[in-house]
Amino acid sequence: MALRLLALLAAARGAWRPQEELARLHGASFAASDAWRRVELELDRSLRAYDAVPSADAAATRAAEIFARDASFFAVVENTLYVSDAHDSKIKHKPHYLFSTILSMLKREPFPNFVATWDVAATGAHCRRVGRRVPCLAIAKQGGFNQTGVLIPNPYFAHVDEWDARVATWRAAIPAWDDRDPRLFWPTCFTILSIIPTSSNMSYSLLFCGSVRSACGPGNVARVAALTLTAQHPDRYDVRVTHGLDAPDAKACAREFPYTKAMVDLSTGKIPAPTGGFVNASEFSRWRRYLNLPGTMGGSYSRNLNLLWPLGGAVALWDGSAVEWYYPGLREGETHAALDEKSAGAALDALDAGEAALAAAAGAVHETFLAGGSLDRYWRLLVGRLRARFRLGDVLDDLGGAAAAVALAGVDCGALRRVYWHSPDRPFFDETPGLGKPVAYAALDDGDPLLVACRRAKKKTR
Repeated sequence: MALRLLALLAAARGAWRPQEELARLHGASFAASDAWRRVELELDRSLRAYDAVPSADAAATRAAEIFARDASFFAVVENTLYVSDAHDSKIKHKPHYLFSTILSMLKREPFPNFVATWDVAATGAHCRRVGRRVPCLAIAKQGGFNQTGVLIPNPYFAHVDEWDARVATWRAAIPAWDDRDPRLFWPTCFTILSIIPTSSNMSYSLLFCGSVRSACGPGNVARVAALTLTAQHPDRYDVRVTHGLDAPDAKACAREFPYTKAMVDLSTGKIPAPTGGFVNASEFSRWRRYLNLPGTMGGSYSRNLNLLWPLGGAVALWDGSAVEWYYPGLREGETHAALDEKSAGAALDALDAGEAALAAAAGAVHETFLAGGSLDRYWRLLVGRLRARFRLGDVLDDLGGAAAAVALAGVDCGALRRVYWHSPDRPFFDETPGLGKPVAYAALDDGDPLLVACRRAKKKTR
């Protein structure tokens, strides 16, 4: 009955936007498939948007185009992870986390050989620019599923086994249901405490702070709206910022994001913005309802959402167009609630009856899609689909063959780098955003199979 109330609410205001888009893209039968099958169907649809590769010769040419993206390609060949030294984002923490995730899965079981380019941002904009020939992997698509790109899990799990251990620690500390705060909580600032001891027996933590920026975009405006709800109804909402508010201007946003009067008052300081202190991720379970707001820049905020599903509380997603890889497996009113500034009150009324059922469903979402084994399962599914669509096996499974020579002819062999963990005894999440860098990049030994194949390709083109 409780979930039926949430479903009726969704029907009354219009379904969750990603769910509506999937129905348009796939047709009515899509909803009847099980959760993983829906994820597979959307993955296949996104790959069909790329130009087909009809032959081994075409596969070699296409692989050469991927390797030419030396600022953003990565490859797995003979269970070794490679990038180019030209990788323009390797100094950022996100590539380090992504590559650490991949290395942790390679350690479990080898991947088949593949190569792709990826978008280090959370919008998928790089994939739009790359076009329909080169497979481009994105952690989110700001414009929805039909935007060019192939979705992958975000990098913030860092290491699939360590991630499972962290989640187990958080879950072991969840209070009794009736002892938890029933307000809808957005974690404005939190610290992830590592459970892996360092060689000096010190622990490390990662600090994130929620904020509102002045840029006029869906994330910033959603945050202003959610803060307004807390200012008006502090007994029902617990959405706060840790410092002053740098809100986007209501007039500048009016055409695309019209403000309510209360939002105008909050953004101009007539209503003070609700503020709060730091909340550690291990303390999120003090609440039993969680709100996930879009990011300030890209419109997705999966780093935060990763932490909400496993904590035994009901999850509410702020409605918007941004999508992630496992969203096809979700259903509004069954796995989560969806709301915006207009429907928030009614959504909370429905949650009063349905929060326990949604809390159980949220835990199932974590187990199905975001536990370490589930992340591993999707990556292997993805790699298999990439190899089939772009015939990558024809190129990379025979490094001494003609197709590999064509693919590698334009590669700067001296710039190839092997990715490895440089300090596996330390936490894979480090203590400061931007400094979490668990991997390093090594020049290749003369006997490295990819370097040997690259040099051979150069000789053949002279």
